[in-house]
Amino acid sequence: MPDARAGGRRDAWAATAVYCAATIVMTWPLVTGLGRDVAWDLGDSLLNMWALAWDCEQLRAVLRGDVGRIRTFFDANIFYPAPLTLAYSEHLFAQAVQIFPVYLATKNPILCYNLLFISTFVLSGLGMYLLVREVTGRPRAAFVAGLVFAFVPYRLVQAAHLQVLSSQWMPLTLYGFRRYLDSGRRLPLWGGTLALIAQNLSCGYFLLYFAPFAAVYALWEIAARTRWRDRRLWIDFLIAAVVTVIATAPFLIPYARVREQLQLTRSLAEIVRFSADVYAYFTAFPAQRVWAAAVNTFPKAEGELFMGALPLVLAAIGIGVWLWRGIVQPSTPGAFPPSNRGMRWLAAGLVLVATLLAAATIGVIFLRRYSIDLGIVSVRVSDGTRPILMCLACVGTLLAISPAVRRRAAALGTRPEAFFLFVLVMAWWLSLGPSPRVLGRPVEIFAPYALLLDHVPGYDGMRVPARFAMVVALALSVLAGFGAAAVDRGRAGALALSLVAAAFLVEANGLPFQTNGVTATADFAPPPSRVYRPARAPGVYQAVARGPAELVLLELPIDTPDYDLRALYYSTAHWRPLVNGYSGFFPPHYSRLGAALRDIPRHPDLTWEAIRASGATHVIVHEAAYRNDEGREISRFLTERGAADVYRDGTDVLFAVR
Repeated sequence: MPDARAGGRRDAWAATAVYCAATIVMTWPLVTGLGRDVAWDLGDSLLNMWALAWDCEQLRAVLRGDVGRIRTFFDANIFYPAPLTLAYSEHLFAQAVQIFPVYLATKNPILCYNLLFISTFVLSGLGMYLLVREVTGRPRAAFVAGLVFAFVPYRLVQAAHLQVLSSQWMPLTLYGFRRYLDSGRRLPLWGGTLALIAQNLSCGYFLLYFAPFAAVYALWEIAARTRWRDRRLWIDFLIAAVVTVIATAPFLIPYARVREQLQLTRSLAEIVRFSADVYAYFTAFPAQRVWAAAVNTFPKAEGELFMGALPLVLAAIGIGVWLWRGIVQPSTPGAFPPSNRGMRWLAAGLVLVATLLAAATIGVIFLRRYSIDLGIVSVRVSDGTRPILMCLACVGTLLAISPAVRRRAAALGTRPEAFFLFVLVMAWWLSLGPSPRVLGRPVEIFAPYALLLDHVPGYDGMRVPARFAMVVALALSVLAGFGAAAVDRGRAGALALSLVAAAFLVEANGLPFQTNGVTATADFAPPPSRVYRPARAPGVYQAVARGPAELVLLELPIDTPDYDLRALYYSTAHWRPLVNGYSGFFPPHYSRLGAALRDIPRHPDLTWEAIRASGATHVIVHEAAYRNDEGREISRFLTERGAADVYRDGTDVLFAVR
């Protein structure tokens, strides 16, 4: 046994090394500029770098004895004077803990961000490897499953969202729970619990989208092992649940306060807009070179969810082998009651009707509505909910009349393939949001997300139900691992899996990987295509850092995402209160302030009043951001109103307005 454990550790280290190498290749040339180039683009990445730096600064202050920072942890320096502004988006505390030593040593948010970005691929691969090796006992199949989860094309879609990429804790949670139930040792349980806490604190979406599946997994494992009466097991899981709640709750309270104070919820129209279309899973991301042109069914924001062809093939093999072994292959007689011919006919009829109803439901899901011409009569099908209910009624009746069917269903249901197929279907269904769409048009089918939206706190603050796709990727990767295990037979199987792994990396690649991406702006000049670490920030920000202790900064232009993001990021060079801001939500006053400062030369009195009312003591004018001569006009306007020109660095001017 010790030798087996040592061999397992060596295999895990070897797999991790390959995942590291694959990550370097799949994100090339990012590794050549870890400390200066930003992965993917200069959009939400800047927001996340600022959040990480803010968290690390608060942690550093607390460790130095300033425990008051715990109370003001969420009172970040943006959107002055609004409180709790860190709670307008993801707090990224778990990621900050991961990167804290590197931040202390370098004070470089770009390096910290890129290391975290790369680690999400490597750790996702390792976590899936450990989970699939545990449930299949086949390291080669586990390696392929880890590769699928690490580089599933959906990660490329979310390359700008570190919080969504940080899904590596999902398989580690399930692995810890499984190891505890297999071994009886509490250490794996606490490892799984710690992973679940880390997942909760890494991404608010996955706190709501994954944690319930983790709880269901624990219950399914207990049921599959028929350990309902194991008192020790229940006590251990209850303690783990309490610890998870205690560790997670303090980070939820600020969000609840902000929601109550500002009524920050998402509108139904916005949630529907960012839900997955049924055909989203047949739509590839443009950067996915192999499939972008061929699989382009219905592109939309957050709706390019194609997971790759090989993962689907492997998962289909895994599901097919599971069903063959559980239904077709067994030769035990008595699938239906043998003593009564009428009952046998009834059972066969129920199977046929259930199959037809399932086909009718699938037809509605993909076609929205269709007609079947039977010659004498034409049947029009447009409601997908009723066939589902009738199909379930048929299945329930079949289980009720046939003990043999119940036994076989129970045997199938206790296999891991059954649980992960359930997760795959439910996560896919939930990703469709509260009003499922087919090619942009509503389809009549029950939407479980609507129930969550109406009855579970927190879901009305989630804008993107399509991010359930990461849970889909989790289940798909496990099922692909079972498919790989079916292929893994002898030397031929090993060679086949090697070819599959290489082919998957080819189909999933988006090379060359983008860095420092910028978007065009309609009303302003393009912003700089690079940002710098705080120690090398533009001179105007160094001047702000040397300013008086009571300095409050406003930057112009304002209420413009590209420039607000840079103002927010460069506040890491001075950490002074900043009137500007960018986040998932915005305080009510911000749009009014932005409107007042939108056309300064035409409304000078309104502008000056708005600047004074904002509480700003200093204003930076980025003259080069404006088209024509408007930037210099704004600087002249401030000078005429009595503002003092404190510092000038090229076209960046710092004014003292109080």
